Amino acid sequence: MMNDTEPRFYPTVIREMIRHENDVINHRIMWLLIGQGLFANAFVNAGSDRANVVLVLAPIGVLMSLSAFMILYRGYHARGYLQFLGDEAKRGALKEENLPLFGWPPKRIKGWRRKAWICPWIAQLSDVLEPYFFLPGMLILAWLFALMQRWTPFGEGVVLLLAALLSAIIILVFCFAWVWSQSTKEEAEP
Repeated sequence: MMNDTEPRFYPTVIREMIRHENDVINHRIMWLLIGQGLFANAFVNAGSDRANVVLVLAPIGVLMSLSAFMILYRGYHARGYLQFLGDEAKRGALKEENLPLFGWPPKRIKGWRRKAWICPWIAQLSDVLEPYFFLPGMLILAWLFALMQRWTPFGEGVVLLLAALLSAIIILVFCFAWVWSQSTKEEAEP
């Protein structure tokens, strides 16, 4: 049987796939920032009607941030999977059927995260400060703060703390749910 790519080129192919995934992540972050900028501009330009406008814009801003977070989180896992495959290729252990056409294939090698990640949801704790985690989280926090400030009788400090807690919970729930849903698509270890 003829290989599409010779095994000695697997690390090079995977390097290019990681580069592509990084570009896609960058484009998605830009889409998030542009979209959020449009909503923030509408909020600021609402002037005296801002209190009523926040009831419409804040939920949309939160949903847009969550949507962007989910595609960024998927890219984060795709890049992690490609790094795992690159390590396997360098060891000569990667089979051609496990070399994907894109970063997040429908079927993946079971247990790939155990090799380098601290848990199934995140590779390392410092990743929460990376733009793919931090920006959606901060935007969700900002929109929830604006919304909760309108709905609750608490002072700004308490509302900020509650919004931060709620933002963290929302992001964590989305991470756990997504990883759980994807775990069924992992095949036997190589």
